[in-house]
Amino acid sequence: MGISGQADDPVDQRLEEDQITNETRLTRLQAIVVEILSDLLRATTDETDQAINRAIARLGTYCLRDRAYVFVNGEGCTSNTHEWCADDIEPAIDQLQELPWELYGPIYGTLNAGETFHVPDVAALDPDSPTRAILEAQEIRSILMVPMQWEGRFFGMLGFDGVENTHAFLPGEIYLLQSVADVICANLTRRNSELARREAQEALQSERAFLQSILTTSAMGLIVLNGEGQVTFANEAACALLEVPGKRLFGMSHTELQMQMTPDDAQPEADFPPTTPFTSVLRDGVAVSGVRISLPGRSGPRYCAIHAAEVGFGHSEARVVYAMVDVTEQERAEAARSAALEEARRANSAKTRFLARMSHEMRTPLNGVLGIADVLNRLIQDPDQKRMIEVMHASGSLLLNIINDLLDMSKIEAEQLTIEQIPFDLAEVAERIEAVHTLKAAEKKLSFGMTVSPNGLMHRQGDPHRLLQIMHNVISNAIKFTHEGTINIAIDCSLPDEISVEVTDTGIGMSPEQQRHVFEEFGQADTDIARKFGGTGLGMPIAQQLARLMGGGIEVRSRPGEGTSVRIDLPLPACDGSAEKADSMTGPDSDESFHGLRILAADDNRTNRMILGAMMGQLGITAVLCADGPSALETFDAESFDAAILDISMPEMDGLAVLKAMRQRETMPPPDGVRRPPHLPILAFTANAMAHQIANYLQAGFDDCLTKPLHLERLRAALAAHVTSGRQSPRALPIDPGASGPIGAGHDLPAARPVRKAGRQKVVPSSDI
Repeated sequence: MGISGQADDPVDQRLEEDQITNETRLTRLQAIVVEILSDLLRATTDETDQAINRAIARLGTYCLRDRAYVFVNGEGCTSNTHEWCADDIEPAIDQLQELPWELYGPIYGTLNAGETFHVPDVAALDPDSPTRAILEAQEIRSILMVPMQWEGRFFGMLGFDGVENTHAFLPGEIYLLQSVADVICANLTRRNSELARREAQEALQSERAFLQSILTTSAMGLIVLNGEGQVTFANEAACALLEVPGKRLFGMSHTELQMQMTPDDAQPEADFPPTTPFTSVLRDGVAVSGVRISLPGRSGPRYCAIHAAEVGFGHSEARVVYAMVDVTEQERAEAARSAALEEARRANSAKTRFLARMSHEMRTPLNGVLGIADVLNRLIQDPDQKRMIEVMHASGSLLLNIINDLLDMSKIEAEQLTIEQIPFDLAEVAERIEAVHTLKAAEKKLSFGMTVSPNGLMHRQGDPHRLLQIMHNVISNAIKFTHEGTINIAIDCSLPDEISVEVTDTGIGMSPEQQRHVFEEFGQADTDIARKFGGTGLGMPIAQQLARLMGGGIEVRSRPGEGTSVRIDLPLPACDGSAEKADSMTGPDSDESFHGLRILAADDNRTNRMILGAMMGQLGITAVLCADGPSALETFDAESFDAAILDISMPEMDGLAVLKAMRQRETMPPPDGVRRPPHLPILAFTANAMAHQIANYLQAGFDDCLTKPLHLERLRAALAAHVTSGRQSPRALPIDPGASGPIGAGHDLPAARPVRKAGRQKVVPSSDI
């Protein structure tokens, strides 16, 4: 081929190839290469691409090639990074990006092995050669590819294509071109490393600026301490929190820093911790969090929480960082919440005291109403009068139920209601429910039916009294809101671990909106319902709360005009059928066992004394009644008794004081003529019927507690349990000179005859009716 005599001669001055020797070709190319290498080595990082472009342009021109180029390898591919084209040759660099090496066939293997790929004339290759097919497809007639290696890895190549003519490179020319390829490779790797370093440095600077911006503008106060515990950094938020200028903070030691702080609710001199968060972190190797401090600010005290942690930045001067959060609003909110909780506790305590007081005040007159009704019901035979007494008793019982509902809800809210775990017979519970509600349903001409799953496990472990209460509340609602039709109760006790009760009625039903309020306290379906049917609106809420306390639940399904279905699921496990029954259906001892008993009773209310005397008279008991504590003690010292009943709330000396005095007297020899058992059964008599009150009375030493209003059956059961259980036979009692008629036998309808003596009354069974 023809080449120029000088390295920079134009093409039109090139000589014909046969006019110069090979030695001249090499000499001239060597001169060009030296200039190219000098240009490449002087190029800065930013000038690398221009220097490479100049180099391949001079080489391509001198060697009379149509295209000169540089390819750089990527992951499994190669891309054309630099290109020179002769006149009338279309550039191809844009189409030669990220080409898979598979497209190069055998050429890749040669270059990857570090060998030059040289084909002077493609037409001379075997017609079936894949290399020939690849090159002819690109219209290449002659080609030279010089590999570029870097650290033993195939980095890329420097190439020359002949499109118009063929050309054979001398071995010396290839050697010189290899040196150019090596320098281009070095320049590119240097340029890439420098660019990567610049990018990393820019990223680091950007990250530092970003972090600095965060630290500076963060609402969290940040303080960095070095290994000596001195402040090396503090952002604006920390300076603002401590109200200390940054110039003063820098260099301040952790102990000086601690002087700016005071532990929350503590005195700085006496109660401040001996160690700072800095020393705690370095000593224990763990972060410290949530150290609450107070800051004496200019506008009043402020509060801050400190989190301290060790910095793991290698050789960095930073050792511990403090993160400080202003929690003044949180502290104030907590103080307000605590004040609100305290106020709520005071209000709840006031409510409890109010309920206890109201319970006492209402139960005392109710004791008179229901007690007299019980006594009169046994004395009066006239049907009309008995009906009036029944109305009086029913009205009093309704008022008592309302009081009990209020107290139950209060106990549930105060978490004072306990659930027993005792064995009981589910059949007895069903019998009680049926006995009570069949009559109520019959009065409204409703069909009432109860079914128990056949072959069910009837003996269960749980609280039968609360189960009765739940069922009473739900069934009473069903009867109340049903005008005609049926009430059905289905008890499923086939499962060993739980029972289910479903109460279905054909009553007025409820809308979805009404169902959402059915378990709200003091809530009813609507005001019309409340006016028409009455009630407190506590029955279903209490039933739900009791079911939850027992570990179960209640589900209500209803549609207006189509009735309501209430399902109760309770985890009551089956137990041994031979277990002792929790609450026997059988009554206490017969009244014959009470005849001849002598009981001292003290109450400051005349009506209560009259009722106690009348009830004990009906049981054949001689009752000695006292109006206050001192007269009760005087009587106790002078006479013999089988038991005592003491009102809790009496003037001068209440029931607890009388109890204590009586127990002290039991430890001393009795007066002459007085027979006293080692432990006299003493029963409390009170209108304070809340659970914790009754528990306190029993803990104080009472054997039992009779609550007002008192029912004859309750009195009979208590006396049978504590008085007659160990008694063999009635003993002879001294005859009171003020009493008329025989003592002991009594009648079915006895009359009470009080005799006043020394501040007391003596009521004995009498036949003077």
